[in-house]
Amino acid sequence: MHKLLALLIVPLMLLSVQAFGQEDSDGKTVTVTGEGVIFNNDQVTAKDKAIDSALRRAVEQAVGTFVKSTTLVENYVTVEDRILAQARGFVKEWKILSEKVEGNVVSVKVQAVVAATKLKNSLDAIQWAVAQKEYPRVMLMIAEQNVGEESYSYWWGNTASTVSMSQVENTLTEELDKVGFVVIDPQVLSGKIQMKDAYKVTSAGMKDEAAIEIAMLTDAQVVIVGTAVATSAGPVMEGSKLLSGQADISLKAINVDNGQVLATGTAHAADAHISKVTAGNNALRKTARKIAGDLIAKLAEKWSSTVGVITLEVKGLNSYDTLLKFETALKNNVRGVKGVSERRMSGEGALLDIYISGKASHLASELSGGVFSDFSLKVVEVTQNLIKVELGG
Repeated sequence: MHKLLALLIVPLMLLSVQAFGQEDSDGKTVTVTGEGVIFNNDQVTAKDKAIDSALRRAVEQAVGTFVKSTTLVENYVTVEDRILAQARGFVKEWKILSEKVEGNVVSVKVQAVVAATKLKNSLDAIQWAVAQKEYPRVMLMIAEQNVGEESYSYWWGNTASTVSMSQVENTLTEELDKVGFVVIDPQVLSGKIQMKDAYKVTSAGMKDEAAIEIAMLTDAQVVIVGTAVATSAGPVMEGSKLLSGQADISLKAINVDNGQVLATGTAHAADAHISKVTAGNNALRKTARKIAGDLIAKLAEKWSSTVGVITLEVKGLNSYDTLLKFETALKNNVRGVKGVSERRMSGEGALLDIYISGKASHLASELSGGVFSDFSLKVVEVTQNLIKVELGG
């Protein structure tokens, strides 16, 4: 069994566990210890983080008792992170058994009762979602601004950074790769992008349409776009040589085919180092790992929805009446089609939203199978969320 990974543990928190297997009809009781580092003499916040850390550890331990199937083990990073991101929601009750402060660390010992049935149901649902579809091909477009930088740096435009770039993109690539996503190397677009104002990243970020336009130059199915900013917060404690680096990341995953926002996420984390730039880099990487689990789980779950929306582009229509007959035939003759919504018709072409259970490839196969009696149909292009067809008489 793979070693359990917890990507979303609060930065600089060291966890130890002392557990016992006492259970009731719908609860698993565990005793865990969480530790939080005090920044800027803020002991209250450190204690809160230590409690959060302990509750995450309690849920993590309970998750381990349900890891049985090969599929769940192979996709454990995605599954576990999705659960840990909602850790408090799976804790029925908890109490602090003891607490202490040693140096700049707050430690709490917590007894927690984890809601076993709710946890098991959530694990089953996520496991099913993860297993249903292959993961999409992803392009990362994340603008970064580290400590001391006056503007964003990004691979498709501004590369004026004097520090190491792509802390967040490199970290996210590692996390996406762990669970089976294919991340497209931006080097494939070397020399192919003609910079224009729409591609520039400002304090307001970048427009979705611009990101999609660049991603469509590749075979990416999803583009993850966003910003990452690191700042220096000064010494960790009065008199300390360690400097605190703070990082904030905001991300959005967009379906390249239809512009649908599949997942969003924000995260904050901190790290310390005698160099403020290194502290900033470390904070960016920590924040990226922190946001990765929840974003990946949301994306996988959305991508694997039981009823998806496929865009069907139809050409060869000689009248609106023909379009209506085609829509009726789709609903009545094609397996898996749950509904048809007309987006627009222009000339001999139309765009339809097809609500299906299954994949676009399955729908394309059905359409090519000769299920229509009134007209012939030729499938000319298929992507994860788009099918193009031509009708004949």
